[in-house]
Formats: sequence, C-alpha cells, structure tokens
Amino acid sequence: MQIDDRIKQAQRKGAGLYVLGALASVLVIASVFSWLFLVRAYVIIVGPSEASGIASISSVSGMQWITDNKVYTLGGAVEVKVSADTFESATVNIDADSPSNIEVVLQPSPALLKASLDVAGDTSWYIDGQLVFVGNQLEYSLPADNYAVAVQNPYYEMWETQIEANRAQTITLAPELVAISGSITLNSTPSGAQVSIDGQQVGQTPYTSERLGGQYDVQLTRAGYQALQDTLEVTLAAAQVTRNYQLIPEQAIVTLNATPANGVLLIDNIEKPLGEHSLDANTQHRFSYQLAGYYPYQRALTFAPGASQSISIVLEPELGKVNVASNVTAQVSINNQTKGNVPLSLELPAKETQITLALDGYRSVTRRFTPSSSQLTSLNIPMLTEFDARRQEGRPLFANQIGIDLQKFRGDAFTMGSPPNESERRRNEHEIDVDFSREFWVSRHEITQAQYAAFKGQSSNSKLPQTDISWNDAALFTNWLSQQEGLPAFYRVRGEQVVGINPDSRGYRLPTEAEWEWLAKKSKRPRSTVYVWGNQTRIPRNNGNYGDQSIKGTQLIFLDDYNDQKAGVAEVGSFTADRSGMYDLAGNVSEWVHDFYVTALPDTSKVHIDYLGAPRGTQNVVKGGNYTSGRLRELRAAFREVGETPKPTIGFRIARYD
Repeated sequence: MQIDDRIKQAQRKGAGLYVLGALASVLVIASVFSWLFLVRAYVIIVGPSEASGIASISSVSGMQWITDNKVYTLGGAVEVKVSADTFESATVNIDADSPSNIEVVLQPSPALLKASLDVAGDTSWYIDGQLVFVGNQLEYSLPADNYAVAVQNPYYEMWETQIEANRAQTITLAPELVAISGSITLNSTPSGAQVSIDGQQVGQTPYTSERLGGQYDVQLTRAGYQALQDTLEVTLAAAQVTRNYQLIPEQAIVTLNATPANGVLLIDNIEKPLGEHSLDANTQHRFSYQLAGYYPYQRALTFAPGASQSISIVLEPELGKVNVASNVTAQVSINNQTKGNVPLSLELPAKETQITLALDGYRSVTRRFTPSSSQLTSLNIPMLTEFDARRQEGRPLFANQIGIDLQKFRGDAFTMGSPPNESERRRNEHEIDVDFSREFWVSRHEITQAQYAAFKGQSSNSKLPQTDISWNDAALFTNWLSQQEGLPAFYRVRGEQVVGINPDSRGYRLPTEAEWEWLAKKSKRPRSTVYVWGNQTRIPRNNGNYGDQSIKGTQLIFLDDYNDQKAGVAEVGSFTADRSGMYDLAGNVSEWVHDFYVTALPDTSKVHIDYLGAPRGTQNVVKGGNYTSGRLRELRAAFREVGETPKPTIGFRIARYD
C-alpha cells in the first residue's frame, strides 16, 4: 500500500517537471522569435575604394551590435563612427527610417605644409598664385594635389618651388632666400654732414653705398644744425633709395608776452600764439603784434644757438574822434553800452565798432564802423518809424508777427477757366481773358487755427488750417488784420455782415479767383498748365494732401497711385511748395476766394483788368481740391465749386494789393 502511494507520488512529480520544462522551452522559443522579429541589420558601405578595405566601425551611442561592416539594432536610434587611416572620420546616425544599405564616403585627410624662416620683414606665401599667409612661421592645410609655392619677402628675391601633397602628409619646406642688392644715396642741404648707418660712421654727404635688402637706421650730424635721424629700407620694390635732407639749424627758445593779450602775433608772417617758441638760431626773424584799436608792434631779431630770451610787448591805444547825428533825438549805444543822445561827440578806439540808435516808435538802427586817429569820423544816421520802415522794406506788418508769410507777385495776362477740349472740364469753367495792373501779396500758406484764434482773442498753437467758417467770417478776419496795421479795410461791413468792397484799398482781403488761378496754373510758367504741378496726370511725390491711398476704406473713390500718408487734414506747409513758393494750393483744404459764384456767363468779349468777379451775388467761389478729393478733375487749377455754408474741408488764405 505504501509502495503504491509512493509510486503515484513519483509519477505526479515527474509529470510536473515535464510541464515546467515544456513551459521554459516555449518561453525561450518565443524570446528567440521576438528578438528575430525586432532586430534590424544595416550594412555600412564605405568609399572611396582606398578607404573601404581599411575602414573600421565603432559605436558612439545607442544599443547596437557591430560585426565587420554590419550594425544590428533593436529599432531605436544609434550613432556610429566610421574611421580609416589617412581619411577623416565620419559619424553616421541610424534610425528606423534609415535604408538597410548606408553609403559613407570618407574624405581624404589634408596634407600639412610647414615652413619656418628667420628673416626680417613680413614674408608672403603664395600657393598657385594666391596669397594664403603673411608671416615667417607657416602651417597650412592642403587637399592632396600638386601645387606651385612662392615665397616673397621685401628684402629678398622671390623663391619658388613645386610640391606634391598626399593625403595626411606633412611637408616641410626650407626656402633658401637670396638677399637683394641695392644702394643708399644720401644728400643734405647744407652738404658735409657726418653720416652714420646702424650706429657706424660711414662718411659725409653726399654719400652713396651698396647695400643688401633690409632696414637701416640713418643719422646725419653737422655743427650748428639739429641731428637728423631716419629709417630707410632697401626692398625688392625699391632697391635704389635716395634721400635729400634739409638740415634744420639749432634752435633758440623765445618767450613772448603781450598786453593786451588778445592780439594777433605773427612770427615771420605766420600766425602764432603767445608763449614759448623754438626758432632757428643765426637767422633773422620778424615779429609783428597787432590788435584793433592799438598801434602795432614790429621788430626784427636774431638769436644765438641755444639762447633763451623773453620779449614783453605793450601796445599803445589808438583813438579816433566820432560825431553822431540823426533826424531825431535818439539814444546812442556803442558796443551795447549807452553813451547818450544825439547829437553826440565821442573819442573811441580805432577798431571795428558797433553803434546803435534807438527811440520809442522808431526802428532801431545798428551800423558798424572803424574810427581813425588820422581823421574825424562823422555819422549821420536817419531813423524811420516802425511803420515806415516795414513799408519801405516791402514787408507785411502785423500779419508777419502772427506768422503769416506773404509773397509778392506781378501777374501777367492769361485765360481763366478751361478750354473745351480739357479732359473732365465742367460747364462752369468759363474762359475769361484777364490781366493785372497792380502787384499783389498772397499768403504762402492757408490761415491756421492759431492765426484765426488771435482774431477771436483766443490762444492756440495749432498749425492746422482754419476750417468750418463762412466766407463772411474769413472776410472779417482780413479786415481785422488791416486794422492792426493801420490799413484801410477792403470789405465794407454793416453789423458784422459784408455789404460791399473798397476796390482801391490796399488792405487785406481774400484772393480773387483770377489771382488764385493765375498762381495755380500760370505763375513761373511759360504757358498755362492744367494742374499746379504741370500737365502730367501723375502726381509728383510729396506734392500735396489729397484723397489717396491713405483714406482707402473710408471713402469709395480715391487716387490709387498716390499716397501722402495723411488720412485727414495736415498742418500747413507739410508738403513741398510749388514753383511759385505757394503751399497746398491744390490740396489739404479747399479755399474761399473773393468772387461771388453766379451762373450768368461773364463778358468774354474783352480782357478784364484786375478782375474781381461778379459785382454781386449770394454765394461764393471755392477753389482747389482737399484731403478728400479722390478724382484728378478736382485737382485741376480751373476747377471751381459753389460755397454756401462752412465745411470742414474749406479754409482760406489772404491777399492784398501792394
């Protein structure tokens, strides 16, 4: 019974061992198949043929097995290095996307050219005619090939050779340079100077000797003259060296002081500062010291070699008598110092002097003159009131004070309006022959907000043009300006409303349409033009502020081939002046002009002199384009609009008869 139990137990144990063994075998087989499935092999093909037989492959990073020229990986990225003697090593990155056959071409290791020279000067090394290095110690890498090598040194003949460079070879050159033959010739004025070369006395000037290429330190000495030192080079480019020296005499030290100290010192006619100077000995020197208002100092002196001398100069004042007179009892200032009232007698230094006469209500007068000790100077200086002075100068008065810049014109005959064949002509552009008998002034810029604010008793610094005002308000501004300057008003006003004009007045007004159009199309031109800038339809760069690309997106119609960088109104003068000196005639803001706008056809049978337009009307003419004008027709000089109410696109400029 026990025996049977033992037998059964043994049988059960044996069976368990068989089962375990079977399981282990299965796992081993599965692992082998898994490894075979995951492992990838890559073949490294090495070129060129000289490198393939001696190349070796080594691991750099990653899990890999290398046998001969094969690399095995488990699918991850690895890095290997391919090496071969006399070739440059290459690193190969392998990953899942790499091909099974990987070609690697190794580059030959370059040859190394070495040379060392113990010579003076900088040596230039040329390979196949190309400069590759400057210096005496050469180390230069070369691809395997044949080369022509040349060595050039400024003190030696050119040395040349041919070399064959193999890969990884070190080539050592030992150039045998041959010094060039040359000469040194030394002359001096005066001659007879002792010559030393490199510290050895060799003779006297004139001196000539044969010398090999190199650098030489030369010294010339002669009694009574300063020693001269120089460095000369005998080179391949300049083998024959000649020098002509001017020896400088020994010096004397001269110190000059002067009272007053702000004069002009000349030594041998050359301006010098006061103080210490080194001068040639045994030579006569001329000294001059001058200052306006003083008698000059002049002297000739000769100094011994090595002498030290001090010279003190004291100038004596030169005075002249001056009488001053004027048409009024003005105050007299001399060089900004008050001296009294005219008539006045003065004694002043004989130098350039500034005299100023001043009196309230009169234009100050400043002149410059030079009194003389040899004769009386009489000055009779007339003075004008400020008003008369400005009128005499042809300048505007108060207008200028608030920044209005006016320009004077003399108009000539031309035809207003546009001819029937002018492109985009409008029916209201009547052709009218006009001429001018009176010169007139016109403001170069549109009136600014700051200038208009002065009229309203307000304060502003804005340089933007004044807009959003009526024609009547613009006319009232011109009358106010006339009043400030004592000019008769051009516009007759009743209850703040313009009711007429005084055509003979020289007071300020709005430009007439004829004046405005003459400026825009005829001034400074041999014949009338369509636009302010000429007849071409292309607008010149920086010409004006129009409805162009800068307002694209804010209005449908715009000038597509022009961009003034201004989407709205611009400060006056932001763009280039036209040929007459006017700004913004064609753009920025449109402008009120003097004329009434009427539909009746004007008299075209005669030439209108100083044309003021229709004598009466309820509306006024607006001229010129503005920053919203997107059509060329609106920029034509003949273009005219009817103005009824204030608008943000309408401003004005001013004019007056001379």
